[in-house]
Amino acid sequence: MKLFVQLVLFISLFIPYSTKAVLYVDIKKSNIGNIDLVVSKCACKTEVENELSESITKVIETNLSNCGLFNVKRDAKVESWKSDTVVTISLSEVSNRNLELSFRLSDSFTNRELLTQSVVFLAKDWRKISHLVSDLIHDRLIGEKGHFNTKITYIAEEKDSNYKSVRKIAVMNQDGSNIKYLTNGEKFVSTPRFSPNGKGIVYISYTNGKSYIILKNLKDNTESIISAFEGVISAPRFSPDGKSLFISHSLSGETNILSLDLSSKRTKKITKGSAISTSPSLSPDQKYMVFSSDISGSQQLYIIDFTKKSKKPKRISFGNGRYATPVWSPKGDLIAFTKIQSGKFYIGVMKPDGKEERLLSEGHKIESPAWLPNGREIIFTNAESPSNSKLYLVDLVKKNQKMVFTPTNASLPDWSYF
Repeated sequence: MKLFVQLVLFISLFIPYSTKAVLYVDIKKSNIGNIDLVVSKCACKTEVENELSESITKVIETNLSNCGLFNVKRDAKVESWKSDTVVTISLSEVSNRNLELSFRLSDSFTNRELLTQSVVFLAKDWRKISHLVSDLIHDRLIGEKGHFNTKITYIAEEKDSNYKSVRKIAVMNQDGSNIKYLTNGEKFVSTPRFSPNGKGIVYISYTNGKSYIILKNLKDNTESIISAFEGVISAPRFSPDGKSLFISHSLSGETNILSLDLSSKRTKKITKGSAISTSPSLSPDQKYMVFSSDISGSQQLYIIDFTKKSKKPKRISFGNGRYATPVWSPKGDLIAFTKIQSGKFYIGVMKPDGKEERLLSEGHKIESPAWLPNGREIIFTNAESPSNSKLYLVDLVKKNQKMVFTPTNASLPDWSYF
């Protein structure tokens, strides 16, 4: 087995619903307090057990601390666990290559056991197991699936020895570990996007006056050309069912949105006319498409209702400034966007009908928002200068921001699905 994660999942959830409900956090409220959490490891018998136990504990602590919903107490003593939720981790060697991790989640205030599980795994997969345990803890305490086993793709950019810019498609774990470069930097690449099934990344490459849509297989590292176009292709986005790509196509002075059927390779023009229409994104139910266009004279956000025969775009942004790069949230309740006003850039969200606009972040040049699969956080590009571009996260509730570490300049991020 690949991961040999024989989830011998001994789930002990024999707790009345009324008890469980008290432990869930209402993550939509802004005045909530974080859950106090202690991650404790049991004594180990061997050096391997001790090293891996320490590493696993550290990753779990970092994951849960970074998600903004837990107050992780590090190195807390037993006598201080008065009202904390406690994760106890035990690791033992099963064979030379296999280990068994057992963990227990309990509420020290009520002295109730919330979850116990055991996992047998290969030693080399310790980090993936750490993310798995983090997901299970998050799910049990928040009542929502964790995102710790997901990945981030982005454009990595740096200068070569001749000070020429080299761009590569990069992919890494959500915590910044295990960075891999999927292209070699010999060609110009842009806008990587995860497929909904997580098995591939599509990106755009420009060569000899043509635009190529390329699919990179993450399993065997092969790639194939999906389609080639005269003119410029940009802003690719998968349909939620993964059967189509929606793209922006610039040719002969016109920029319109096309849909590309990935099976038949047939294209269909969604927008028509002289307006510059770009950055398409479909709602989770695929009934609507949001995009950016200057139909009204300035760059604004519009929605097309695919359930209606006319397909006439309806404007939803009416604030001051210009609006760009819209992307629908995984839950379908919000649309994230970039706003440019008076020389400043903002990352914001609004309802699909354009109401309740909220600005979450302001910067010299921040753009290209992408949703985390939980629909509570957004990753975006923060370019403080042409030579300094990084990725940042902002959460919708508290507007807390943090930088996502990358060894090179980074831009145009996308986050994988669950």
